[in-house]
Amino acid sequence: MKFKFDSALDYQQEAIEAIAGIFDTGSNVVRVENNAVLRASDSVVGNELEIDEARILKNVQSIQEANHIEPKSATLGSMDFSIEMETGTGKTYVYLRTILDLHKRYGLTKFIILVPSVAIREGVLKTLEQTEEHFKDMYNTGYNHFVYDSSRLSEVRDFAQSLGVQIMIMTIQSFKDETKVLRQTDRDDTYSEKSYIDLVAKTRPIVIMDEPQNMESELSQAAIGELKPLFRLRYSATHKELHNLMYRLTPVEAYRRGLVKKIQVFGVRDNDSGAFVFRVKDIEAARGATPKATVVLENKNAAGVYAEKEMKLKYGDDLFSKTKNEKYAGLTVADVNAQHNRVELSDGNFCQLDATTENKEEIFRTQVRETIKAHLDKQESLDGHIKVLSLFFIDKVDNYVHDDSLIRTIFTEEFERLKHNYPRFKRTSAASVHKGYFASKKVKGVLEYQDTRGDSKPDKEAYDLIMREKERLLSFDEPVSFIFSHSALKEGWDNPNIFQICTLRETRSTMKKRQEIGRGLRLPLDVSGVRVREPDINILTVIANESYQEYASALQKEFNEAGYVDTPETINAKEKRMLVKAAPKNLESEVFKALWERISARTRYSIELKTDLLVTQAVEEINKRDISNLVVTVDKVTIDFGEDGEVKTIYAGSPVAGARIKRDIRIGNVVDRVARETGITRKTVLEILSRVENLDLLFGNPEEYIRSAIVVVRGVLNDLLINDGLKYVPTGDAWEVDLLFTDFEVLERKSIVGGEKSAFDRVPYDSEGERKFAESLIASPNVKLFTKLPRGFRVDTPLGVYIPDWAIVWSPNPAQVGGEKLYLVRETKFGYKDWKKELPQAELQKIFCGRRHFAAIKADFDIVEQVDLRDLVRRD
Repeated sequence: MKFKFDSALDYQQEAIEAIAGIFDTGSNVVRVENNAVLRASDSVVGNELEIDEARILKNVQSIQEANHIEPKSATLGSMDFSIEMETGTGKTYVYLRTILDLHKRYGLTKFIILVPSVAIREGVLKTLEQTEEHFKDMYNTGYNHFVYDSSRLSEVRDFAQSLGVQIMIMTIQSFKDETKVLRQTDRDDTYSEKSYIDLVAKTRPIVIMDEPQNMESELSQAAIGELKPLFRLRYSATHKELHNLMYRLTPVEAYRRGLVKKIQVFGVRDNDSGAFVFRVKDIEAARGATPKATVVLENKNAAGVYAEKEMKLKYGDDLFSKTKNEKYAGLTVADVNAQHNRVELSDGNFCQLDATTENKEEIFRTQVRETIKAHLDKQESLDGHIKVLSLFFIDKVDNYVHDDSLIRTIFTEEFERLKHNYPRFKRTSAASVHKGYFASKKVKGVLEYQDTRGDSKPDKEAYDLIMREKERLLSFDEPVSFIFSHSALKEGWDNPNIFQICTLRETRSTMKKRQEIGRGLRLPLDVSGVRVREPDINILTVIANESYQEYASALQKEFNEAGYVDTPETINAKEKRMLVKAAPKNLESEVFKALWERISARTRYSIELKTDLLVTQAVEEINKRDISNLVVTVDKVTIDFGEDGEVKTIYAGSPVAGARIKRDIRIGNVVDRVARETGITRKTVLEILSRVENLDLLFGNPEEYIRSAIVVVRGVLNDLLINDGLKYVPTGDAWEVDLLFTDFEVLERKSIVGGEKSAFDRVPYDSEGERKFAESLIASPNVKLFTKLPRGFRVDTPLGVYIPDWAIVWSPNPAQVGGEKLYLVRETKFGYKDWKKELPQAELQKIFCGRRHFAAIKADFDIVEQVDLRDLVRRD
């Protein structure tokens, strides 16, 4: 198959013109005759430009304005120019065509493509091979390209002396060290130059940096400087630093213009609440400081809700004290070891950096099954029009290469199980459809595959194989359609017909999400080599070894770091703070005294519990609970992008059950634990458990059943206490004004001037709704006085303290002197469709307790949902 290239894509032409236009004087002449005069057999033919820096700056600013890019500086700074293009949109094609365009317009001939890795180098070579005829038809210009090899230095001399277009491809590692051949001095074969790098420097080459963010070290920059480039062109989807940005095609824009595939994520998670959660995310070991580990643990909050949470741990930390979770009882941190990237616990177990859950095999099986199913579904829907490929990244070669390896075994079993549902694959054997591409070497005549970093000689051979077979894999004559590769070889894979990517790692994937999906973002080719641009076909499915929420969150974080999203404001330690002062004039007024007299009384509460009701209602609710057996679950979502670059997930149906989790199930003392975590007696717990009808579910998933029972008992208990058994009575005491209305500090941007009617000179607010509400209070003629209630104004409840929001004096008829006044306490809930359904249960119950308190002291309390005061006063 031959790839067919489209020379008329508007965004690629824009990126080419953004560079070529920089050097346009309006009267450029290609002076070929200068280069045609050979001065001597060892003469050097170099690049020249007849344009001054002022004209370049003017052109740069004009191009940036046309491309809606705000200049970062009024000067060039350096002869570096950046192009940002999303992965999969033809970045390599663009800079190769830019080379030929620069030659055509300005007669430039010497180009060096600088890459950070062997994988990218091999990819550039492949693209040069694929585009040769295409570019010859477009430009009618021959060019020579080669990979720099220190054993073939004659090619470097030819590069320097040739009259035609020369393209030398180099890795940064091949010349950045002083010991490298290119930089060796006093060699016999360097003629008049000190070294070959001096010879290259005389040509004033144009250096094209592919993924420049990987070549930013001082050593790399110094080495590139020794090439004496006429200018540098920087191409990447993920720049760290931008130098004279000339063109930008963001992921969001590429996605919206249909230039890349859409993304679908299958988030794979287990429902094993009893699993031991301890994931080491990072280890810090600064000199002279105690080593600390960032660890994900399962935390239990004050409301009894379990959720994973990142925590910093050091030697001696008690895990139960940190998490309040019973499963960590008795465990402490015995060692944080940066050298071996692990944390040791007091029970002798080691937890390695980035290690995954204990249900590895079940998660692998579910990932493989979902990948095969998605692949077969896709191929059936496309018939023989497009060859579908799936790519598996693994981090341990040993898990695949042997006949009895875990991943190979799982793949074979699942493919054989599923193929009977698909006519095209019924007679296909699993062995014929999958192949591994790994670094290897011969040891005593036996081929051995090895785990790798991606930059070794065996890696180069693996890349050669990947590139050689790129077109063959797109043909139905080649049965292989499931590809297994080491995760370190990720950059070698950019086959356009990859529709599924599955990462099977014993550790959580540390690969950047954009890098991971970048392997399959390119639009596919049909069997004739033509690019397919149908949105319904162009969907990339990522089968992740984490929940879809974690995946989307990580992708969003990368977008934020890249500057594609306007991130929410963060608090800066240097940000201006204001001292909010009490307003004595208002606090001493008769209006405020009347308000305070009505709302400041304190109360105490008492509770009365009817145990028979508790047991009956708890049994009824536990019986409604559906506790599934231990399984791996797959959630399917489509990723979309908002106008502002926000990553959105669109749920695509109900979760799918995956592999059953097989492990020894231990059931602790259920009665003691439920009693301890709910505060009721063991006798009452026994009564509840003896009457439930679904106790058999306890043995299928004990931890989930116990947690569910605790949640139910707490919920029923709180409802009974608050709705039936809770009573507030005044104590005869009251809150003192002098103790509550004192000066305090707030962020200036989180407060507004209080005006004449506020009890403080500024009004703090927590949300945009509160700010608008405060402005309405200030502007309304009906409001005689108001205050945001101080944090010390508290109502005790069985669930903790409740702090109401506002106290207001309202005059229904403000024009009437001495007219009626209403003294109000208001809780505000803005931005909800139905706050009673959307608020957490504990918060709702605290508000209910507040209502009981204010009813006991005969104060007017209610909830406000409108910022314009429409519902401030009840109209009974």
